[in-house]
Amino acid sequence: MQDIFFLTVECILAFVVIFSLPTFIKELRLYRKRDMFRCSLCGNCCRLKIISLTRDDIARLEARGFRDFAEERGERRLKRVNGRCIFLKDDRCTVHEHRPQVCRDFPFFVEYGIGYGVRATYCPGVEELENERGN
Repeated sequence: MQDIFFLTVECILAFVVIFSLPTFIKELRLYRKRDMFRCSLCGNCCRLKIISLTRDDIARLEARGFRDFAEERGERRLKRVNGRCIFLKDDRCTVHEHRPQVCRDFPFFVEYGIGYGVRATYCPGVEELENERGN
């Protein structure tokens, strides 16, 4: 009975890996083009993402006088008003030079030493990058 369970788990894992592989490959290819990425300054990511802050982000923002952060499950985040980052004014970031690291990196990330690009359908810059030739 235990052998059947492991066989089933192995089959499920193989199925997940096989069907996730095309997406994973696209994310890796997108990451390789990161130097070609140009932000279109649409502000969509500021409306749609919840921004968790690192210690460095907090120190950088506090040095500029901002000390009012949201806290959820022991994690500090940027506050949101009407679903938007509080620093988004007229579709522009008012703390762009001091913005959190996740904002600086978006839509590219590195986890477990593997770089990938997020296929964010709300980001025109990602769509343009996907259509670029090269890399």
